[in-house]
Amino acid sequence: MIIYLHGSQDTEKTALARGLADNLGAQLLSKEDLHKVLFPGDGHPLSEEKDGWLCDVLLQATAWNLHVEPTRTIILDAQRTGRAAEVPGLLRFSRELHQDLHVVECVHPGKESERRPRSRRCRPLEGHLDAVPRDRTHLVDMSAPASAALQIALSCLHAATRTGPSNDDGSRSSDRVHAAMHDAH
Repeated sequence: MIIYLHGSQDTEKTALARGLADNLGAQLLSKEDLHKVLFPGDGHPLSEEKDGWLCDVLLQATAWNLHVEPTRTIILDAQRTGRAAEVPGLLRFSRELHQDLHVVECVHPGKESERRPRSRRCRPLEGHLDAVPRDRTHLVDMSAPASAALQIALSCLHAATRTGPSNDDGSRSSDRVHAAMHDAH
């Protein structure tokens, strides 16, 4: 399974990505971390070219890791700056790898998401995420404390993967999500 975190920089999505990776026993691939390792001391804003290159490297690493271990869960914190429309490409990418794609959109009411109703903590998204099945897109309110936001994300993933497809080894891709939900309580 591939879990892609989407949202603006000021929503603490990187902290959520780390929490999800820890709780799910998943591998986190982060554009920010890769940038720091490959370009230490580079304090300049990412150019569009370098930003795209870093994202491409992370997708190659995702493909390689899932080729080696198809049952692995990958958390991608690799959103291209200003490129929300990349989600349909990620959906095609995940299908080519025979992996489920889940998109977790991190929002902060009062900032970019005031127009969204807050009646449900996780719900299908609109717009550019329409290509992703509705039960695989999740909205997480990042104005909640970090532990609560993590629980919301885990709950969304748990609900979405409850009836997920079986893997080649007979296990369900959701087994790690269920175990993480149990351990978190």
